[in-house]
Amino acid sequence: MSEAAIISTRLKTKVPKTHTYPLGAKVISEILAGVPQFEKLAIDFWFWNQRARFHGTSTPYQVLQVSYSGPTRMFSASTRLEDAGYYQAKWKIYVDAVPRSLRHIIQDKLLATALPAIRQWLSANPHSNEREGSHTLTFLYDELANELRCDEKSTIEWQTSRT
Repeated sequence: MSEAAIISTRLKTKVPKTHTYPLGAKVISEILAGVPQFEKLAIDFWFWNQRARFHGTSTPYQVLQVSYSGPTRMFSASTRLEDAGYYQAKWKIYVDAVPRSLRHIIQDKLLATALPAIRQWLSANPHSNEREGSHTLTFLYDELANELRCDEKSTIEWQTSRT
């Protein structure tokens, strides 16, 4: 019996004891298995220690993001960096550290809402691999309202597909 593929982890920042990551690569990979971009996805587990909880509870903060940045085409670009893939299209997932006391609340919301939305978003945009520009789906947690909000942004050239 073979193991299911797991999205590669590109970066994992160490977090203090007060914070933790709400999701792991295995759970994310299981839910996103089969999306057209699966092999191109990479996960960054990130903690902005200089900003962590300094915002207070009144400001929603990022807990999960998926992004696409199209291939960069520069006339004076280094061929060495181009050969190394530096300018190629990139699909990334950012998992932000959350307060340990809110981990299970945020995790439940991400599993119920965010990951299915990300799966649908990736499935609806399989044609993106060669597009210039960027497209981002960001999930913010609002502690006061106890809700997860979704924010979608893209460069002006982007045309979003919906199924």
